[in-house]
Order: sequence, then C-alpha cells, then structure tokens
Amino acid sequence: MLKIKIIGAGSAGNHMAFAFKKYNAKITMLDTNSGSLKRSKNQIYIPRYKYWDKNINLVVKDYDKNKYDCIIISSPPHTHLKILEKNINQSNIFLIEKPICEPNIYTIKKFKKIISCNKSKVFLCGYNHRLFPSTKKFRQILKINKNNFNYLNVNFKENTSGFLKAHSWYKNLSESYLSKQKQGGGSLCEHSHALNLAQYLVGDNKKFEFKLKFIKNFKDKKSFYDSNANIFYNSKNKIIEVNQNFETSPSEKSIIADGKNFFLKLNYNFDKSNDNIIYINKNNGVKKIFSFKKKRSDDFGYEANFLYRLMRTKDHNQIKKISKILDAKNSLKTIEEIYKLIR
Repeated sequence: MLKIKIIGAGSAGNHMAFAFKKYNAKITMLDTNSGSLKRSKNQIYIPRYKYWDKNINLVVKDYDKNKYDCIIISSPPHTHLKILEKNINQSNIFLIEKPICEPNIYTIKKFKKIISCNKSKVFLCGYNHRLFPSTKKFRQILKINKNNFNYLNVNFKENTSGFLKAHSWYKNLSESYLSKQKQGGGSLCEHSHALNLAQYLVGDNKKFEFKLKFIKNFKDKKSFYDSNANIFYNSKNKIIEVNQNFETSPSEKSIIADGKNFFLKLNYNFDKSNDNIIYINKNNGVKKIFSFKKKRSDDFGYEANFLYRLMRTKDHNQIKKISKILDAKNSLKTIEEIYKLIR
C-alpha cells in the first residue's frame, strides 16, 4: 500500500486525500493544530464527500520521522520552505502546492539550493492545470501551428467568494494569507496558474522578461495585496498577455492563441466545471469544438494519477522524464517573475 503524507489540513489537502482514495493509499494528514484536523474531517471532508475514509490518519505534529512514498505540502506559501527542510529525509518525491513559495528572493534561492543538493529526489509544484486533458489538447494544436502563432492571452480572473466558501473558518479575506502579498497572497501569486501556463505553452526552457502593464493594490491595516494585475511580454514575433485578478464574477479562466492561419480558445469551466476548446482554421473557415467533461474533484484527481504513475515507476531516468511537466524548477521561474514585477 502506498504511503502518502499531506501536510496542511485545508481545502486543497482534503481534495488530495480524497483523490488518492481511488488508489487505496494510506494517508497521513499532518497539522500542528488539532482544531484544524477536526475541522478537516467534520467541516470539509465529510460534507464534501459524504463519508470519512478510514485510510486517512489525522496526526497533530510538526513533522515525523516515518518514510513515505510521497509528501504533499499543502500549507500557506510562506511556510513551504521550512516544512520542506524539516521533511527532506522522509521521502524522495515532494509535491508542493502552488505557488511554490512567497515572492522573496532569499526563499527562492534556498529552494534552488535544496533542489541542487538533492538530485536523486523529485520536487514538483501543483500547477495542476498543466495536467488537464483540455490543456493537453490546446497545447497539441498550438504546437502544430507553432510557426504561425504570434499572440497568446491567458486569463485567471476570479473573485474571492470561492476561496472563502472553501475556507469557511475565515470570516473575511484579511484573516487569510491571501490578503498578504509578502506571504504569497494576492492575485499574482494565488492565480499564478495563468503565468505558469503561459510559460508552459510557449516553452519552459525559454526565457521571458515579463513587464507590468497594470496593477491595482488593496491596502488597509491588516492587508496589502494586488487585487488586479496585467503583465505582458512583447517581442518582434510574439505578444504574450497574462491577466489575473480577484475582482471578476462570474470567474473567467481562458486561454486564447491567435496566428496567421488559426484561432484557438480554451474555456475552463465553460459549462459547470466542464472545459471546451474552439478551433478555427482561417484558411478554410472550418470551425471545430472539443468538449471535456470533468468535476471539480478531477482537478486534483489528475495530480493523484500523475503521482501514482510516478511512484510506481522504478527507473530513475523515466521518473525524471515523467516529472518534467510539474518540475519545481519551472514553478520557481514563475514566482521569480512575480518577484521581479512587484519588488
């Protein structure tokens, strides 16, 4: 039986715990707060999934010395580094929830050093939209048209009601790290799926210097965060725009790619939680629509399936090949770009 440790008993941690039920994994959910663990079971997991999974063991600890097939760090971003350092000897596979850390150059450098000093281990970041069937299809069509592609626009525009509903113990946003930019809050960090997807679609190995086009900050006695941010990259043959905010209702998650001979649009959660893609061939006017059925829990199901494949693979070279799509090095590029934009 696979042994998984999830550190952090919040909404995402429970989603991951449920996703691994399919694989009959033994889950240790660890949190330093006993109240958080009780809430996890009675106010999140059971209301969400109707019953409690007996394979989940709730543990009140900072860390333990047991060995695990995988450790998932699902706590606020500014805690990720210390948690990883404490647990580094307990597993060879680590999945860290996005963003990988707060936008702080010291933390970014420390993460890079840990990865560099532990080459036999796998470090991943939970930008799970990279794993969606709709994203894979979009990327496949984009690669076919790569010579004609000159414009990319990625939007992750939401309001904070969804977050507060999933984290009902917060009375308002100011009680959460989401309202504190220095702790990894704000729309640039929380919705960094958009920037990360832009990097992924154009090429993780390519270097881009994004510029800040517009930013709107919210500030009061308890909070300071970017509530709306637009960034862009402009070269001779490509324009990339990324829009992220906390102010849009209903939410808008989409990707548009345009070129001389084609138009392509992916709508996440187009109908309920389902995705769709619209593809237009400008040469002949042919329009195609691709639909992808999914539930909210599938978002984390893709991650669990990905990790299951990784844990079942014995060949080290194959593990490195599979893990490339969620490689933590790519997520560090994302948070480093954000740091440059807001420093």
